[in-house]
Amino acid sequence: MPSHVDVEYYVSRERQERALADRASHIEGRRVHLEMAKRYARMIEEAAPGPRMRMPH
Repeated sequence: MPSHVDVEYYVSRERQERALADRASHIEGRRVHLEMAKRYARMIEEAAPGPRMRMPH
């Protein structure tokens, strides 16, 4: 089970990937960054089971 530090890292990386997607000049770059953000979001969900609020990005 991931530690609290791991989850904080995942949250930070999800936000970074979404920010990079917003700034990407090419559609493929945007798609890749959004896919990475989704993967981090999935890792966050798996690390903390149960209902939770969606983090704004």
